[in-house]
Amino acid sequence: MYPDDLFREFDRMFAELSLPMTSHARRGSFNPNADVQLTDGGRTVLVRVELAGVRSDHIKLVVEGATLYLAGARENDARRADAVLQKEIDYGYFLKKIQLPSPVAVDTARAEYIDGMLTIILPIAAERRIGRADRTEIRMVCKARA
Repeated sequence: MYPDDLFREFDRMFAELSLPMTSHARRGSFNPNADVQLTDGGRTVLVRVELAGVRSDHIKLVVEGATLYLAGARENDARRADAVLQKEIDYGYFLKKIQLPSPVAVDTARAEYIDGMLTIILPIAAERRIGRADRTEIRMVCKARA
């Protein structure tokens, strides 16, 4: 899968958000685990997401109003196996919608992807009124431990 394909899939899945979704709403999808916390005296939202085995270029983060969307895909490498003896890891696309407590300052937001854990730091916006809900992508830094 190429990044352009992933982004087209993200836009398609984004359009489906108005429909009720379960963790496996579509065949070949999964719902990653996430922790969402307020830190820094309530001035920052900290989001940590388990994404082991997902390539960093297959992850997209978008903020729209007071909602964070995470989309991407984990490729299944089992097709290279002669036989699958046990399968517990879900593969395919994911789309996670996280409702934030208020709008965030996207221009100072940061994201890091290290060892399969995605950490997103979202400072609460000084102006908490939600105006026009623009979609803004968050860029992330990917690091590998030495």
